Amino acid sequence: MDISRPLGHPPREIVSIADTCSAALRSMPRLEIWLKELGLPVDPALVPLMCLQTAFFTPWLPPETCYQLARLTVWLMAIDNVLDAPDAADEAMCTGPDGPPTRVRAWHRVLAGHGADGDSEGDNDGVGEGVSDDPIARALAEIARDLDREGRPELTAVWRKSMHQTLIGMQWEREAARTAAAGGGVTELTDYLRHGAWTIGVEQQVTALWALMDEPGLSRRLPLLLGALRAAATAIRLLNDLRGHQREQSEGKTDALALGLTEQEVYRRAEAELENCRRALAPLTAAGYGSAVALERVALWHARMYHHFDPVRPGQAATAPLPAGSGDAAPVRHSPFVPRPREAPAMSIEQEVLDVIASGGQCDNAKLTELFDRLEPVDTDLLIGTWQGGGFEHTSENAALLTQMRWYGKRFVDADHVEPLLCRDEDGTVFSYEEMGLATLREVVHRGKQSTAMVYDQLPIIDHFRRLTDDVLLCVMDKKESPADFFFHLTRVPTSPPRSAGDGS
Repeated sequence: MDISRPLGHPPREIVSIADTCSAALRSMPRLEIWLKELGLPVDPALVPLMCLQTAFFTPWLPPETCYQLARLTVWLMAIDNVLDAPDAADEAMCTGPDGPPTRVRAWHRVLAGHGADGDSEGDNDGVGEGVSDDPIARALAEIARDLDREGRPELTAVWRKSMHQTLIGMQWEREAARTAAAGGGVTELTDYLRHGAWTIGVEQQVTALWALMDEPGLSRRLPLLLGALRAAATAIRLLNDLRGHQREQSEGKTDALALGLTEQEVYRRAEAELENCRRALAPLTAAGYGSAVALERVALWHARMYHHFDPVRPGQAATAPLPAGSGDAAPVRHSPFVPRPREAPAMSIEQEVLDVIASGGQCDNAKLTELFDRLEPVDTDLLIGTWQGGGFEHTSENAALLTQMRWYGKRFVDADHVEPLLCRDEDGTVFSYEEMGLATLREVVHRGKQSTAMVYDQLPIIDHFRRLTDDVLLCVMDKKESPADFFFHLTRVPTSPPRSAGDGS
C-alpha cells in the first residue's frame, strides 16, 4: 500500500485491528530469524511486542515498513542492554588515549556512512571489516543501508542525526551515573531530560517512519513536527522513569525521581508534554497528514504501555496505576494521553506562527512584532549552518525582490563569513549570490534585546533573529530609511552529522 494521496491521508480501508495484527504476524518470523542470526542481546519473547507496536503506529503502511521499524526498535533495545550490562558497559564505555569508546565509536562510524576501518557503506554491502566482528554494528549497517535505499534522503539525514544523539545520550547517562556513584555532583534535571529524551527511542522510531513515508511536502512541516516530537519523547522519558524507577535504582541509574521530583510532579510534567505535543500536531492531524498521525500514535502507544508495565520487564505487570498527579483523591486514568474533542484547540502565537511556516501561509506584522519581542535572542553558535528562508507576505517590494532572485536562504560559516543570499538557478541548484556582497555576525541591540545579528558588508541592512525553536528562527530585516520592517523566517537545513575525528575520512 502507498499513501501518495493529497496531504498523505492514511487510507481508511486498511486501518483496522485485523490489518494491524496481520502486519505484525507477518513481521514476527522474519524478526525472530534476524535476531537469532545476528545474536543480538535481546529477549526473543519481546519480538511480538515490537511487531505489534510498529504495526499500530502506521497500520496504513505496508508490512515491510512494519518489519523495518521493528528491526530498528530491537536494535535500540540491544544497545541499551549492552551498555547497561556491567562488564560489557565497562568494556564499551572505557576511554583511553584513542579518544571515544571503541564500540560506540564504531556505531557512530556506521551511521556516518563508514565501516569501522573507514570503508564506505557502498563496499561489501555496507559492512566494513571491523563491523563484521560486532553483531550490533552489523545490524546497524543493514538497517541504515535499507533505510537509505527506501527512504527520502533529506529525512534519512534527520534519522541519522537522531541516532547519533541516542549514542551521545547513552554515553552521557553512563558517565553521569559514574560521577554520582563516585560522590561527584548530581546532574541538572534539564540536562538529564535533554539527553534522556534522546535515549528513550521515540525520536528514532518516528524519524525512521517519516523517512519511509511517501507524503508530499513533509520536509516543509518538519519545524512543527520536530517540536512536537521532542515534547513526546520528553513525556515518554518521564513515564519510563515513573514505571521503571525501582529497577533503574537497582542498576545505579539516574532518573527524574532520583533528581528530586515526586511521582505526582513527574506525572504532571509528562501530561503537560503530551498536551504540548497534541496541541502542536492538532492542525496537521486534523488535515490528515500521516506524519502527524504517526507521531500521535507513537506517543499514545508508549504512554499506555508504561501505564501498564515496564517493557524491560514485561512479565512483571503493573499492580497499580501510575499516580494521577494531584494527590490520592485524584481519579485513576487509563492513560496520561487523554483523548480530547476532535476540533483543534486554541493555539499560542508561537504554535500558530510555526503552523504558518510549515504551511507556507501568511501572517500579519502586528502578530509577528508581538511574538518577536517575546522570543529569546540567539547566539552565533546556534546560527552556524545552512538555513532555508521564507516570507510571511508576498506583496511588498522586499518580498517581490526575493521572489525574483529565487531566494533560497542563508549560510552562516562563521562570525566573519556569511552568505546572506543563497538563491536557486533555473535548474534549482542552490548557489551564493554575491553581487550584493557578503555579511558578518555582530552583537546588536534591537527592540531592547541584545542578540547576534547579520550585518551586510555593502548594504545598509541588518537582519535580527529570535529563536522560535533550535531549528526555526523568526527574523526581521532592518533596512535604513525603509518605512516598515520586513519579517521572514529561517529553518535549519538538515544535513548528515559531521564525521568524528579519527573516523578515517
